[in-house]
Amino acid sequence: MQEVMYLLEKSFDSMGGRIKPVPVEILSKVRDEWAKCLKQLENTDMYNELLKDCFNFSLPEEIKSLILIALPSPPCYVEAEWDSIKIEADIPPVYVHRDKQLSMIKDMVSNVFEQYQLKSYPVVLPKKKLAAMCGFGKYGRNNLLYIEGMGSCHRLTVFGSDMICTEDIEMTANLIMDRCGKCGSCIKQCPTGAIGRNSNKTDADKCLTFYNERNGEMPQWLHDDWHNCLVGCVRCQERCPENRGLWNRKKAGSLSAEETQKIIDNTPFELLDKDLRDKLKELCLDRYYNVLARNLMLYLKMKIR
Repeated sequence: MQEVMYLLEKSFDSMGGRIKPVPVEILSKVRDEWAKCLKQLENTDMYNELLKDCFNFSLPEEIKSLILIALPSPPCYVEAEWDSIKIEADIPPVYVHRDKQLSMIKDMVSNVFEQYQLKSYPVVLPKKKLAAMCGFGKYGRNNLLYIEGMGSCHRLTVFGSDMICTEDIEMTANLIMDRCGKCGSCIKQCPTGAIGRNSNKTDADKCLTFYNERNGEMPQWLHDDWHNCLVGCVRCQERCPENRGLWNRKKAGSLSAEETQKIIDNTPFELLDKDLRDKLKELCLDRYYNVLARNLMLYLKMKIR
């Protein structure tokens, strides 16, 4: 195991990433903690639409360890032309280049595992909860996971392995960053009031991200000028002290005036020009195409006021 982890750590360190193996036995404690979280979220729209029966804790017997990997994923923007103006449409960390990063992680792990006749297995688990409980990161008050050196600007991946993990993992009950108890920056920045001052829990049904990733009409109580991204929301992250020096926006791509108009017109994805389809796939915005026209118009209206 030591040789395997040395090779993997060396590979991911060169990319600014981090990796941590944990024994699969800790999953029972994670499952218990997740059950408590779900109990608090019962009867919310987010629970019914996204979280109910989302994760599977029944893993194959071959899995002996869980491998956590985090790679830097900076906030991005797409430069879009429209009506003789150019705007920078923000996209939070994690959304852009998802498939590319996951494919890269898979290739790097496979190259090492094959040398030692090891196998990897896909798992569907509450990654943030697992990472926080085993000390790989800590929650912010905004319910995002923060990892040392990356803040909330990272992509977290977890997979199973038949590699036996001999590390003694000390599970922690203190999952929230200490500074969150006296900071309050995310509370002030959250436009919808989803982050409570007197609780470490966010109000899931007030989260702007939940609504702009969801198809259909926006609730009337959501103000147009609260929208700040093509998809998702960055308000609680961009001024977070834990992201100071790490919140470096990167240009991810551009849209011509014609391409922007095609999206706004809700042109069926399969009828878009191949170049635009490929561009959206590269950015991983194709998976949000059903909400992109609505979100883009809201964003444009907010920017040109």
